[in-house]
Amino acid sequence: MTDSIDNKLTITPLAGSLGALIEGINLAELNNTIFDQLYLAFLRYKVIFFRDQKLSPEAHLALGKRFGELEPAHPFFPHLAEFDQVVIIETSRGNPPGESFWHTDMTWQKIPPKCSILHAQHVPPKGGDTIWCNMAAVFASLAKEDQTTLRSMQAIHGLHAFAGSRYDDIDEAGNSRVAQKSQAYPPIIRPIVTRHSETNEEVLFINEQFTRSIAGLSDAQSQALLERLFAIARQPEFHVRFQWQADSVAIWDNRVTQHFAVTDYDDQPRKLHRVTVQGDYE
Repeated sequence: MTDSIDNKLTITPLAGSLGALIEGINLAELNNTIFDQLYLAFLRYKVIFFRDQKLSPEAHLALGKRFGELEPAHPFFPHLAEFDQVVIIETSRGNPPGESFWHTDMTWQKIPPKCSILHAQHVPPKGGDTIWCNMAAVFASLAKEDQTTLRSMQAIHGLHAFAGSRYDDIDEAGNSRVAQKSQAYPPIIRPIVTRHSETNEEVLFINEQFTRSIAGLSDAQSQALLERLFAIARQPEFHVRFQWQADSVAIWDNRVTQHFAVTDYDDQPRKLHRVTVQGDYE
C-alpha cells in the first residue's frame, strides 16, 4: 500500500517490520510542513529511503540539523577535509571493506546517536546492500518471561570491535590507535531493554559489534544468552533490505534499529557520506 501526503509526496512501505521509500521530495529544499510529515514517517517506519537526491555536504549537514544537534567528528572514520562532521565510508581498488557485523551505531559512547543520514556518492553496479532490523519488534516477539527477565539486566558496550580493524592504526612505537582512544571511551554499562524517547516502544538494545557481555553473568552464560538473542534478531521477518544507487539516501532511527552492511562487492569502488545526529537518551 502506498500512502500519499501533501499531494505529491508518497510513502511506500518496503517490508512488514520496518522501512519505507519516500518519493516526490527534494531533501535539499524542505519546508516545515513536508519535514514534519517526513519526521512522522521516520518514527513510524524507523528507516526511510529516498532516490535521486543531490545533496551537497552543506545540504547534508543542514538536513541532519533538522533532526537535532550533530555528532562531532568520528574518532576513527575518515571525514571530508572541510566538513569534519561528514564521515566518508569508502571502498576503493585494493582497499576492500573489512568484516561486517550487525550493529547499532556508537553504543560504546555514553549517549548513542539518535539517527544517521547516509548519502550514496557512487556504488557498484550490484552488491553492497544494507539491511536494517527492528529491535522493538524483536523484543515484542520474546516470551513474556524473557521480557521480564531482560528488563532487569544490563549489558556492557565497548570499542573492542575496532581493535585490529582497518581503522586501527599502529604508530611507530607499536601503540594501537583504538587502545589509545579507548581511554576516552571506557566500557559503558546500559540496560538491555530501553524505551524509545518518542514512540515509547521497548527496545532490545544490544548489538553484535559493540555489546561485549551481560553484567553479572559468567562469560559462558553471557555469550549463550547474547547469541540466542542475536539469532532471533537475524531472522528476516524483522528486516528490510535496501539496494543502493548513486544519490540514494537512508535515514534510520538508531534508537530502535541495528543494521548490517553486506560486503559482497570485493574492492569495487563504493563511496557514501554519513551525517549523524546526537542522541536524546542514555
